[in-house]
Amino acid sequence: MKPEALARVALASDPGPALEAVPKAPGVGQILGPEGQSLLIGTASNLRRWAATQLGLARPRPEKGARARRPKTSLAGIASAVAWVETDGPFRQRLAYERLAGPLVPASARRDLRPPAFLHLDPAERFPRVTVRTSGEGALYGPFRDRRAAEKAKGALQRLFPLRPCDYSFEPDPALPLGLACLYAQVRSCAAPCLARVSEADYRALATRAAGWLAVPGSRGDAAAVPATVAGATGCALIVDGGKRSVGLYPVRGGRVLDAAALEVKPAQLEAAVARLAWPETDATPDWPWLTAWLRSAKARASFVVVADSWSVSERLAAVRAALPQLFAPPAAGGNVGASREEA
Repeated sequence: MKPEALARVALASDPGPALEAVPKAPGVGQILGPEGQSLLIGTASNLRRWAATQLGLARPRPEKGARARRPKTSLAGIASAVAWVETDGPFRQRLAYERLAGPLVPASARRDLRPPAFLHLDPAERFPRVTVRTSGEGALYGPFRDRRAAEKAKGALQRLFPLRPCDYSFEPDPALPLGLACLYAQVRSCAAPCLARVSEADYRALATRAAGWLAVPGSRGDAAAVPATVAGATGCALIVDGGKRSVGLYPVRGGRVLDAAALEVKPAQLEAAVARLAWPETDATPDWPWLTAWLRSAKARASFVVVADSWSVSERLAAVRAALPQLFAPPAAGGNVGASREEA
């Protein structure tokens, strides 16, 4: 979010009249100090009420019981301006907040974010195995909210696909002491390529099937240990943001939200917008820390759509519509996406 994209109003000695310019709409607000520095950034369902609260102008909340509430710290004495941007959908609000706050507070210093974890599985290796990583490139699948969640998913994967859990280097041999002494090989929860119970080609084929199971959320059925949003971390996805009046389409590539390729359209324009979607290459820093938190929130629900290269426009459109709230559902008689109350 660039500073010039924000609307702004200067505050006088009496900030009350100036706040009339701030809309009563959801969005992201910012209180600026005398030198233009940022004093506070926050999301709000009502920007004017949020700004008034930070400047000590909001109506006092009624006290509950005998305990009095401590009033919010008023910034009226040092605030010089209020800036804001309106957002129609919940993801647009989160994205605007992160783009505005990102340059000011690094993710490593934020207590509300934790580095996500990923599963790594490369079927091209000689004897592929699943590992948990917090960073890297290549055949990554995720994100998971933390290492513990990734380990749980790894266990679920290996119960279905008996890939080797060890990190040993070996040459297959039916009499290999390393394999004969392995508990996993004894109980046959591992395909045991070390003991040549399976050929190298068949073992890599098993790993390929496991990678495909991870990469396509719809193929995993009721595997609760692996969230539906987990897919190839270096692949393409789409976040569908259904607001009150419009639909936001936000392409994601390699964990980075591609702001420049995002589209915000009316429901009736959805098909044409899906046909125009693109996922350009980017070398920007991934958004995984806050994007993972968003994907695990109640607001995200089914808004994250994994996009396959082979999908046609009609398949992408069907996936987008399935991710939209009921407000945008097509009428029962067929036809295009129904108009919202404002458009009607």
